[in-house]
Amino acid sequence: MKNAGPEFFSSLTPSRGLPRLTRFSRKPATGKYGEAWSVAAARFPDQRIVLQRPADIAPEGGVEYTFSRWAGLVDEAAAALRAAGVRAWDRVAIMKANHPDVQVIGCAAAKLGAIPFQLAWNHGTEVAETLLRRLDRPFLVTDPGRLELAWPGGARAALAALTKSTVLIGGRGDGVVSYADLRGSAPAPTMLRDWTEPMVATHTSGTTGFPKFALHSAESMHALTHVETENWFLQGFRSSDVWAYLDPYFHQRTVTALMALATTGPKLVAISDIPDPGIAELFVAHKPTVVDMLPNIYLALEPMARDQPGLFENVRFYINSFDAIHTRTMRAFLAASKAPMPFWIQSWSQTENGVLVFRPYVRPMVRRVGKYPPPTQQLGWPLPTVAKVRAVDPHTGKQVPRGQVGLIEINQPGRCLDYVGESDRHRNKVDGWWWNTGDLGIISRWGSVRLVDREIDRIRGASGIAMEDVLLDRLPETSEVVVLARPNTLPVPVYSTYDGAAIAPDRWSAAAAGLPPLGEPIHLDWAKIPRTATWKVRRVELRHQLFGEPALGLGNWT
Repeated sequence: MKNAGPEFFSSLTPSRGLPRLTRFSRKPATGKYGEAWSVAAARFPDQRIVLQRPADIAPEGGVEYTFSRWAGLVDEAAAALRAAGVRAWDRVAIMKANHPDVQVIGCAAAKLGAIPFQLAWNHGTEVAETLLRRLDRPFLVTDPGRLELAWPGGARAALAALTKSTVLIGGRGDGVVSYADLRGSAPAPTMLRDWTEPMVATHTSGTTGFPKFALHSAESMHALTHVETENWFLQGFRSSDVWAYLDPYFHQRTVTALMALATTGPKLVAISDIPDPGIAELFVAHKPTVVDMLPNIYLALEPMARDQPGLFENVRFYINSFDAIHTRTMRAFLAASKAPMPFWIQSWSQTENGVLVFRPYVRPMVRRVGKYPPPTQQLGWPLPTVAKVRAVDPHTGKQVPRGQVGLIEINQPGRCLDYVGESDRHRNKVDGWWWNTGDLGIISRWGSVRLVDREIDRIRGASGIAMEDVLLDRLPETSEVVVLARPNTLPVPVYSTYDGAAIAPDRWSAAAAGLPPLGEPIHLDWAKIPRTATWKVRRVELRHQLFGEPALGLGNWT
């Protein structure tokens, strides 16, 4: 296996482009990561970016930029990477603190024709080394904090074995190249990858084990971005919008969001750190009209929506991707808006395929407290005219009738090309253009998807995520509720509270009335519940941590 060149990327699956959904559709301005910020700057040069804190790669630059000035950071980073030795087809692993400058470095690598691999910021030794080994000695761009997390006490020997070269942001040391010393290098040529070639890889959340590297091309990213640039019923993004954004910046979701931003040009308020009381001050100064965050980030900020609703009074619509949002959370944020009819776009998404299904909500749909099953469990429909969804039996692979629980499979443009270093896992989830999501759900007679549970976390005859939503709604003091399946006994709810206090048994019993039988609840501090960098609860790890028990499902599609 060569250290550079297209030979490294084997077993690639062709992607499919996506045509306009209608004659009035707004197509993405680009699908190429390496030119996304230059396209944004050319279209909206004076539009503004507001950062929660200065960029780690340019700490002197402050917290306010124009699109043009931010695009200049991409050019500077490309020059620095080229000076460090990065060339076309090289692999560049980016593992640094969460910040929009992760995208700057990723865009810079893609501009050189290299392939950026964007890693989360919270990896320990085993995960970090596993991911880097899959890349066969890439260039690594990192910072001292990430090195200490991954290799406590020293990383020199590990870096020499795992990487071709390491570029360190915000520090110096033996065996590494200082990013600061590379700044100001000669401008680098632009060598973008072709439309169907590998362009960028981001890893999956890793809720059930080691994350997988999902590899995308410009064609697949362009197809995935259509959902975000489409002008849905004249309610899509506008250049007059203030887009408050917090998703982990290493993730695929932020790449498609960047393509949407380059197309529509809203002002961007980029949040990178949670929790932080400064977020309220940021929203006072730059009141958002669109808010886009992870489900569990919304949950963490829910008290802000209740206690300081004025921060969200201008919001036209909210967006959540990844997983189902909690009904209580949706109700709190919609209530905070003073827009005539604010709405919420919930999308069920995966790194490999982008948005799978989506659905809009308005206030009356979530007005009832504690409804079982919850309305937000109905995630919506696939992209009209171009995507199909089906449910299959986990054991036989045969399609099950509508209304029955099955593994959800999706067929749509934009699927990832491969799992880098794990092509066998990718092939195991593919049936022609059908893709196995690994999630159990029910497809209604009208074609909408009701999510039940991850197959590896299945609860026979019930839905853990439904019970979690209802308990959160009936117990507003809870900051998290996780219902864990267990073999040969009742599922066990695990919860945390905002004030750290345990819930009285009689109050818990009243909240659980009408739900399927549950075991005795376990109270944990929020910080002790294991999570991924996308804030998802690592249920397999939590089950092992509490009971020493493995996952319950087949686990063939994780």
